[in-house]
Amino acid sequence: MLTAEVFAHRLGLTVSALHDLEQAHAVLVLPGSSPREARYPAWQIDATGQPFPVLPALFDTLGDSGWTIYRFLMQSHPELAGQTALEALRDGRDALVVRLAKSLAEGTFA
Repeated sequence: MLTAEVFAHRLGLTVSALHDLEQAHAVLVLPGSSPREARYPAWQIDATGQPFPVLPALFDTLGDSGWTIYRFLMQSHPELAGQTALEALRDGRDALVVRLAKSLAEGTFA
């Protein structure tokens, strides 16, 4: 888990620009008890050095809670042959991860 300063630096951004990405749900931030305690998972940066492009769709589907997105990505899912959603994203299966999130949000569990 990284601080805003370290995560912004890894992305080549200012902290202000990072906060803009947060507002757009383009990065995952896990809130702490104060804004300075917020943490950014380092693993959300893909092979191109950018946050997974699917993050805004996951927020749209699963809601605004960073912790909800975190749990979804870290859990293994039978629909992904036991992989976590994060592992599926690393394998380039973005569309499948979004479909799974939608089915969970709708209660259809496809």
